[in-house]
Amino acid sequence: MSFRPGVSVIQRSTPPPRSAPTDTGLWHTVGLTDAGPITPQLIGSMADYERIYGQRVSYSVLYDALDVYFREGGSRAMVSRVVGPAATTGSKNLLDGAAAIALVASALGPGAGSTSISVGVRAGGAGGTFVVFVVVAAVEVETSPDLVDTTAAVLWSQASSYIRLTQGASILDPAVIAAGALSAGNDDRGNIVDAQWLAALDRLSTDYGPGQVSAPGRTTAVGHTQLLAHAKNKRRTAILDAPDTATQATLTTAANSARAGDQRYGGMFAPWLSAPGVTVGTIRIVPPSALVAGKLAKNDASGLGPAEPAAGDNGQAEFVTALSQPAWDDSTRQTLNNAGVNVIRTIFQSIRVYGWRSLVDSVADPDWASLGATRLYMAIAANAASIAEGFLFDKIDGQGKKISEFGGALRGLLMDYHRNGDLYGDTPDTAFNVDVGGQVNTPSRLAANELHAVLSVKMSPFGEFVLVEIVKRPITEGVI
Repeated sequence: MSFRPGVSVIQRSTPPPRSAPTDTGLWHTVGLTDAGPITPQLIGSMADYERIYGQRVSYSVLYDALDVYFREGGSRAMVSRVVGPAATTGSKNLLDGAAAIALVASALGPGAGSTSISVGVRAGGAGGTFVVFVVVAAVEVETSPDLVDTTAAVLWSQASSYIRLTQGASILDPAVIAAGALSAGNDDRGNIVDAQWLAALDRLSTDYGPGQVSAPGRTTAVGHTQLLAHAKNKRRTAILDAPDTATQATLTTAANSARAGDQRYGGMFAPWLSAPGVTVGTIRIVPPSALVAGKLAKNDASGLGPAEPAAGDNGQAEFVTALSQPAWDDSTRQTLNNAGVNVIRTIFQSIRVYGWRSLVDSVADPDWASLGATRLYMAIAANAASIAEGFLFDKIDGQGKKISEFGGALRGLLMDYHRNGDLYGDTPDTAFNVDVGGQVNTPSRLAANELHAVLSVKMSPFGEFVLVEIVKRPITEGVI
């Protein structure tokens, strides 16, 4: 019995279902790291990054990009590691008393950094048990409880931040042994080609939810089209880094090359940016996607709608200090903007994102010229999918109650976007429509166990050009 007011605690045999992820501020990234698993990992700080993926390395900008992202307002990022086709993972055999392999301890991912991890075995406190421990930099960082057998050891390792244990050929317990280093793995980064970048992107499945997606610092035509295709298929928004150059023709060529069918699903930004280095008195050149993703995450968290541009006041840098290239003149900026290259500028002595277009040809496809339309589509799709998941396997009654409930939930979703100004119209009826009627949910569809809805929306535009007219009147005449 529950008493109110009060607190009640109940026991369940299974957890309640989790809500579908709908955070549009999450930054999905792919790149090279020194260590770590290839399975995507969610991080909330650079401390998380260093614990999982190691320190900053000279051959990758991912560390710097994520550092700037967090400093510019980002709070969560998903990291998918890129490794070569012949990558190997360091390991160490834990032997039983007869020198047979009882357990194999492996690093979480490929790379030579596995040699910094040592694993040992000691006797447990209770009779017949053993303890596995992990040492890094002469410090014991993980210690198992008393383990009764190798099966228990394998299960314990699933929560380890450093190793995974797998069963060896022997069914006996491992013998006591001092901590010894894992063998050196190899990330095979010298042989990474487009296929490995695509594989890392593919690991960022739709299960991880919406948000922005980037390969920080990757500026090739193939890299851009891979990101755009991923954004389309996974309902995300691609934030592309243009080449770090001042040459207009190179930038417009990059934007034109990205127009390969999926151009609605992302935007390109230039130039690269200068930020304070990891040591005092130094600087780092970082790709612009870090700033854009950070501002989007901050704006979303503050309640701004997904159609709101992370540009102008809402795209002002807080950590980035300068541009990597000289400022472009107005004519060049106009040309770049028309081509779909969003320029970052110094305005009022601050760095600001100063463009918010997708990569479409704005003349041929004006309805999708705003990158805000891309993000709003992403947000509506993610939230509508979450709502639809709640109706999966529900009984569809002959009185239309369930269909009406489904339509009502979707209308409630779009009402929120209308109140926020993301949908254009003075009333909800002029801004959107949800159709779950008989033309959509036909008898044949219902008989096939299908429930359908059609959402029609008018997405709000943004002010890309603002004109102020000043009329000077003689002092002898009135002001009209």
